[in-house]
Amino acid sequence: MAWFWWLFGVIVIVFWVAAIVNVIQRRHSMSGGKVAAWLIIIIIFPILGTLIYFLVNGASDSGAPRDVETLG
Repeated sequence: MAWFWWLFGVIVIVFWVAAIVNVIQRRHSMSGGKVAAWLIIIIIFPILGTLIYFLVNGASDSGAPRDVETLG
């Protein structure tokens, strides 16, 4: 059972680092306050902050909003 917690820890760390890198890469598309707020949230609450960040902002490489084409 120890392997489960080890694997869980590795996965959490990978996603945590990915969230921090994603915030830093997208800093040109967000205001400085938003970047600072996301970094503080992600660093203080690693699991919950990372989960919320990816749910709210997605993991896109570009900071541009996604366009949804409508039929009609």
